[in-house]
Amino acid sequence: MRWLTLTAWLLWSTVAAADTVRLGIFIGNDSGLPEDARLQYAEREAEEAADVFADMGDMARERMQVLQGATATEVRESLRLAEAQTRDAHAQGNDVLLVVYYSGHASRDGLHLRGSVLPMEELRRFLERSTAEVRVAFVDACESGTLVRDRGGRPVEPLEITIDDRLTMSGLVVVSSTGPLSVARESESFGGGVFSRALLNGLRGTADANTDGRITLDEAYQHALQETVRSTASSGEAVQTPEVRYAIQGVGDVVLTRLPKNAAALVLPEELEGIYSVVAVHNGSVVARVDKKAGEVRRISLPAGRYVVRKVRQDDVLLAELSLVWGGDRWVDDAQMTRVPLGDPQSRGGWTPRPLRLGLGAGISGPIALANPWMGAAQADLLWLVRHNAGLQGSLLLASGSRTEALGTLVTSTATLSLGPAWQAHRERVDLGLSAGPALQLTRQSLRVVVEDGPSQRLQTTAGVDARVSAHLPLSPGVGLQASVGARALPQVQDAGRLVLTIQPSATVGLAWGRRTRRLGERSSPEAAQGSAD
Repeated sequence: MRWLTLTAWLLWSTVAAADTVRLGIFIGNDSGLPEDARLQYAEREAEEAADVFADMGDMARERMQVLQGATATEVRESLRLAEAQTRDAHAQGNDVLLVVYYSGHASRDGLHLRGSVLPMEELRRFLERSTAEVRVAFVDACESGTLVRDRGGRPVEPLEITIDDRLTMSGLVVVSSTGPLSVARESESFGGGVFSRALLNGLRGTADANTDGRITLDEAYQHALQETVRSTASSGEAVQTPEVRYAIQGVGDVVLTRLPKNAAALVLPEELEGIYSVVAVHNGSVVARVDKKAGEVRRISLPAGRYVVRKVRQDDVLLAELSLVWGGDRWVDDAQMTRVPLGDPQSRGGWTPRPLRLGLGAGISGPIALANPWMGAAQADLLWLVRHNAGLQGSLLLASGSRTEALGTLVTSTATLSLGPAWQAHRERVDLGLSAGPALQLTRQSLRVVVEDGPSQRLQTTAGVDARVSAHLPLSPGVGLQASVGARALPQVQDAGRLVLTIQPSATVGLAWGRRTRRLGERSSPEAAQGSAD
């Protein structure tokens, strides 16, 4: 009996030790065959899909392959590598969930991959014969147009996909962006394919129908289906209807993503209604688009970063900055959003949330000459962004330092004023800046000696050039930490009357305050916020 108990315990331990290894192949091709028009979003969508599964799908980066602009040969190598990884996982006693995502051009012959074709039959055979227990494929195949692009080429006869279920919780699921007799669409207003945008939004949380914090395969498909049909039905074109071939055998659901308990999220309360788009500040991409209905609460999990929320209405657009750098939930309130005219360039995504930013900092400044002291410094600067990433920056640097010499104490004080163009690179968590321009410096030096004549002093005004780089880390939508490192090239008159070009480095750290300007000079009132969506 003890041997039987021990054997049962060992078997239980082996099963309990088994884990589910998640593998992913994410393919995006903006370029297809020579006759295909170049797409704008396919490669970005593949990277974004990989990020969603890495952040929320428990898929390790080393177990995923992201192919952008790949050829058919490179995709074949990726498929072979995935099968090898599957067999390695099986050798360790683990099950495998394989996710394959494709966005790009295609026809009935196959996927169009940078001048080459991967036959559809070859891809189908791989999915059917893969030894992974669960195989899930999302295919958003497209041909492009100008603003609204037809994806998938000509309508063709249905392509039958044979599904082979062999093991418990095993099988093949293929989700296509269109039916066999329809086309799929890509739109600039969506920032990508209509189907892909709906799918990725759903995986981030909008598909969580039962609010249990898990996005299952069925929830993701149902959400993508409803949003794609609803979005294309309102366009006046043929309705795009995604399809699924689903055959999973076993007990339970296939969970694709999970919402972290402390995930950063955008929350649309139940009283809001309309179409809301979320744009990433660092690259201008549309990361979410929600058709919000009154009476429901929608929560969208997003990577840590900074975003602009945009709501298009009949006559204007509401805009708001959303900072998720430090996580947490941010609730959207129409009454607190900035209103801009419908034709304003800002309404099309080029909105700068904080065009005016005041920074105050303290640090050190280099000597005006080799024999002079280093100085403590205080700096104030004002940045005015005329465009999304370009503007003007003015700076005032006050510095003072002293050094004891044989004859007394040498005290040096400077005031430097600079003004010039500035450039900003918006990243997910930080703004990187570069500015350069003319500088004017007033220098006062005094030598304090114990003599009857008292201290001697000298005043000097010089003009030169100032350049600096900076980094701004938001702590909230209006306040952030700021650090800058710069240098000034200024001519200085030495004691012997010689004119010498000196380089004065400086470094400061402090706080920055951003002020949002409103193009119409007013905030949207609660009454106006209830205007109908476009």
